[in-house]
Amino acid sequence: MEIRPLADHVVVEVLSEETTMSGIVLPDTAKENPQRGRVVAVGSGRLLDNGSRAPLEVGVQDVVLFDEKLATKIRVENREYRLVSESDILAVLVPAPALV
Repeated sequence: MEIRPLADHVVVEVLSEETTMSGIVLPDTAKENPQRGRVVAVGSGRLLDNGSRAPLEVGVQDVVLFDEKLATKIRVENREYRLVSESDILAVLVPAPALV
């Protein structure tokens, strides 16, 4: 089954495993807001007054920080996702360029 969000909604897969510098793995319940996740699907954009759509600023495979409290938990084929509005996404994490 495929998830196709509507309008300005985004489907995010939570990146749950986070390891501290000392090697301790933190479970989801020990983390604070905001949550980190990978975008797996995006909607077509917010409908504007003139009938056109405003494109989303995030795309599939982007790693984002989002407000967990505002996300809706969904489960599809035994996988858990979060459905969030684009306005509830706080930032896109951009990888640092490789040093030569």
